[in-house]
Amino acid sequence: MFKKLLYTLINLMAWPLSGILLFFTARRWFFIFFALTPRQTGVEPVGYDRDLSSVLLLVPVRNEANTLPDLLPALDRLDYPVAQLTLVFINDGSTDTSEAILQSWTATRPNWHVLSLQQNRGKANALNRALSQFPQGEIIAIFDADERPLPATLKYLTRHFFDPQVAAVSGRRAVANPLASPAASYTTFESLVHQMITMRAKDRLQLAPALLGSNCAYRRSMLAEVGNFKPGALLEDSDLTLKLTGAGWRTRFEPEAISYHYVPESVGGYWKQHTRWARGFADVAQDQTRTLLARKDLPRLLRLELLIFSVGYLDRLALLAAGGLALLGSRIARWSVAVTLLTPLVQVLAALSLTRAPLALWRRVIWLPVFLGLDMAMAANGFWGKLLSLPQIWEDRRTRR
Repeated sequence: MFKKLLYTLINLMAWPLSGILLFFTARRWFFIFFALTPRQTGVEPVGYDRDLSSVLLLVPVRNEANTLPDLLPALDRLDYPVAQLTLVFINDGSTDTSEAILQSWTATRPNWHVLSLQQNRGKANALNRALSQFPQGEIIAIFDADERPLPATLKYLTRHFFDPQVAAVSGRRAVANPLASPAASYTTFESLVHQMITMRAKDRLQLAPALLGSNCAYRRSMLAEVGNFKPGALLEDSDLTLKLTGAGWRTRFEPEAISYHYVPESVGGYWKQHTRWARGFADVAQDQTRTLLARKDLPRLLRLELLIFSVGYLDRLALLAAGGLALLGSRIARWSVAVTLLTPLVQVLAALSLTRAPLALWRRVIWLPVFLGLDMAMAANGFWGKLLSLPQIWEDRRTRR
């Protein structure tokens, strides 16, 4: 009698969890279809410099003396008219030789500046400080210190602002070290799927592709209307994605605006980075879910997608719980878990095909099961940290490589 009651209880819990998993799975297949549908992607850079918008390019820097020798030449090669571009490095309380390196480079370039903050203020505060002190530029572009943009990247980003409804644009953040380790390869898969499948499809469907925080650009006036960058936010980019879209403006994804960056190569670095993201999504959900539910003026499909985006890693938590019920004997949980686990493989293969990835990266797909397990554990850890109000985890780029 007790076993029968327990089995019934397990199935009662399995049905709603399975519904959540199948909903997220259907959404992923929906995006795969639209991402793979043949259609012209991106736009060509404008042909005349006089057509380009004025840009304030901000680069937050903290103890980046080792990365600056690669970053500075890449920024110097940007194909953008000098008269239309103001570049500001924000030295956010660096304690190494970053300040001296930046001062040396900017001394011979009239439109390059260094804004020095004596104490570390954090990325959002540093960006807001620069916005208040440099009124130049109707478009605000941002590159983190570990980015290596291609020469045409800035032109591709700014081209979209000829549409007056566009508030922000993200370019493609390509991984520079995809074969460095299994962790780096898995992070590459995640990045490819998120950008070349999910964001590509959402851009085509006008469903607010996410802003990525670096290799991105904002319309200054619209950024100001939503309060600029939120101080203390773990994911200020996700926060702005929801705020700008909620205000009725568009975000875009431009896959031709390419910038390379390095990702964590160790399992520990991967864990720290992704736990921070999970915690950040929990913060975004807490701050904005109620507001989104009240926005009856937004299209229903867009509002639904924004809500799904705001809850972040809910599907990982549901998968973890359903996996436990499957082990306890639930058949419906077993089937839903199997279908859910198959979908990421299809997403990765589709993304690799779209980007014509090298064969060596295709071979790294064998690591998917291992890191999917870590991904679920990370999501649970981030949720638990939010639930207990544990101290936030900030990522140090110097531990990535």
